[in-house]
Amino acid sequence: MARYTRPGVSAILDSVHERLGPPPASPPPAGLSGVLAGTRCLLLDFDGPICDVFAGLPAPTAAGRLIRLIGDSHVPVPADVAGSGDPLRVFSWASAADPGLGARVEAELTELECAAVAIATPTPHAPEVLSAARASGRLVAVVSNNSERAVRAYLAAHGLDDGVDAVAARTSPDAALLKPSPHLVGKALAALGAVPAEAVLVGDLGTDVRAALLAGVRPIGYASKPGVRATLRQAGAQAVVGDLADLVAALRTGLRP
Repeated sequence: MARYTRPGVSAILDSVHERLGPPPASPPPAGLSGVLAGTRCLLLDFDGPICDVFAGLPAPTAAGRLIRLIGDSHVPVPADVAGSGDPLRVFSWASAADPGLGARVEAELTELECAAVAIATPTPHAPEVLSAARASGRLVAVVSNNSERAVRAYLAAHGLDDGVDAVAARTSPDAALLKPSPHLVGKALAALGAVPAEAVLVGDLGTDVRAALLAGVRPIGYASKPGVRATLRQAGAQAVVGDLADLVAALRTGLRP
């Protein structure tokens, strides 16, 4: 079985990289304070910066459920997809292979994500990030490739929904709309009534950084695992934090819009 990576990274990059083209060049790293200065909106990825979605329900288990669903339709799945252990990769493949199949897989994935978030592990300091952002006068949105229903269920269960002004997450069986496409970032900005220059996006994957850059939003990397910091920098992150406590501190230092 292939080594598991965070859901959807390879599949989504493979499916939309050529269509999107290269992202705009990112300005030189300005440090966390410099990136936050002058912004009035904080956009956060969900799986990583807010919680570890598949901590309790392992991603390979969820992927296996989706593979079995596809098998019931007698559609052959490429070995690299079947062995990826990656639910979003399986969904992305199904979406590209057949829209009807993609819709059925997306519906099952939503159910699996809703089950997963009920036992997901919260990310340390995530609630403080939300409260510090609101205290600084900023609007907050969650931007996620996970289903909107799962995101909202987690926020409500953990008492975080009052700290979030908008959720831009998966509502369609069209995987091409997911990050690194800028679609969800643009949707979040529209919901907040903001322009790109007024926002930053915090994410833990290169796809998050790419989506931010394509949308004209400043990207901040969250390097929660060893070796990720360099990857996020190379992707174009203008600042990188290894602990959300650093972001909380920066938001609390009077950096108001």
